[in-house]
Amino acid sequence: MSQHDKLDPDGILSDGVRHDPAARLLPIYTDDRRQLMPFQEPVLLHANNPHERLYIAALDGTGNDKIHDPEHETNVGLISDQVKALNEAGNHQVGYGYVEGPGTQQHEPFTHMSDGIRGYTVDERAEEMYKKFIDQAWKWKHEDPDAQIRVASVSFSRGCEESALFARLIDERGIQDPVGARYTYDSHHRITFVEYTRPALVGPHQVAQAVALFDPVGTGHAMHEDRRLPPSVISGIQFIAMDEHRDLFKSDRIIDPGITPDGRFAGIYVPGAHSDVGGGYHRNGAAMRSGNFAIDYINGLSDVPILAKNPEPEDPRLNVIHHSEDGMWLFRLMPKINRLEPGGYNELEVSRHAIGHVPDPYNAEPRDEVLNGQFERQPMPNGPVPGALEQSQTAPKSELDEWIDRMYLASQNPDNALWDKAQHESAQQYLRTPDGRQFQQQANSLNEMWDMQLQAQQQAAQQAMQQTQQRAQQGLSR
Repeated sequence: MSQHDKLDPDGILSDGVRHDPAARLLPIYTDDRRQLMPFQEPVLLHANNPHERLYIAALDGTGNDKIHDPEHETNVGLISDQVKALNEAGNHQVGYGYVEGPGTQQHEPFTHMSDGIRGYTVDERAEEMYKKFIDQAWKWKHEDPDAQIRVASVSFSRGCEESALFARLIDERGIQDPVGARYTYDSHHRITFVEYTRPALVGPHQVAQAVALFDPVGTGHAMHEDRRLPPSVISGIQFIAMDEHRDLFKSDRIIDPGITPDGRFAGIYVPGAHSDVGGGYHRNGAAMRSGNFAIDYINGLSDVPILAKNPEPEDPRLNVIHHSEDGMWLFRLMPKINRLEPGGYNELEVSRHAIGHVPDPYNAEPRDEVLNGQFERQPMPNGPVPGALEQSQTAPKSELDEWIDRMYLASQNPDNALWDKAQHESAQQYLRTPDGRQFQQQANSLNEMWDMQLQAQQQAAQQAMQQTQQRAQQGLSR
């Protein structure tokens, strides 16, 4: 337990930074759900197909390590825990690998600090995940030569950069045979080189992939790597922290906000600072809600749900937004950013030296439509939340109440353009309801009455002017 993990006066363990109540922001999650309604996912796993396998690659964020620091376990760690429990219960259709984040080296304070700042081990950690993946794939292929293996990566912070690098390794290499692989390690037992001596189990560009990204941040070494999602990533979602203001934590737009025209990717803003989205705080109401979005996304990759959603606390002590900029002294001194403005996010997904050498350095590579066409799609689900109160059936909301709710949710959106659009659409939807039509009729009646009054006033004024002119003419004639 760190020095920050002391009880606050309200009885909750301290997170070491200030926090504000999040109650007014909670409706944004409902609005996000509405925005995601058109988003559909490929079904990579069918429960009744004995040959299909799904590998979940869990890549944690900087300083996050569920093994050595379980009190600050992130959504990435929690999801991997669920898959581990599935395996222990006998479900071997789904496998997983977990890699802790940069800056988690044990008993190496200098290396730990340096890696935490620069994130220079992202390549080695992506390589470590690839090794875990092909080891599991070999087992599946050994048990069933007809096994059809797909991959879903879930990641947080710099782990998202590793997720992109890992996806590119799979796309370029396929599934290599780990038998006979020759690895070279550094003094910290990180892979620095590998040579495969046998034919691949599955060739390049043939493994369908999906990604779920919790607030990607690529400060340091990762920014010099190619982080464009490759063609075999046929689906993905990114969760962007609205309330992260640290200059060193600019949002990396591996996936842009909104739903892409082809339906391949979705990016949504969610309330909170960086770890309010990815997890790790004791006051974790926001993180649980963002985590449930990712769980729904992963469940949507299967025709039968794989994971259970987490309870979403109603306790206001847990539903807070943290001021992450109050943490380290460095964060307090550095400039603050707004992630809705160009200075608050990064769109370049390759090194600056690669500009001009790749077709589009700012976006994912075009999707492999032949690979994508092998899978049917379904809407991203919105599964039940444990302990959630059932909606009252005795007092349903009126259409006017529903309209007011929509207008309120629209007003909470941080994007002014989206707010204007939502405001217009909500108003138009209301005017199409019986209440709205009645309101329109009343407004039309008032307009007609005002028009008649205005017309009468204009006629009276015109008559008065004519009478004045007539009197003036009569006076002159005398």
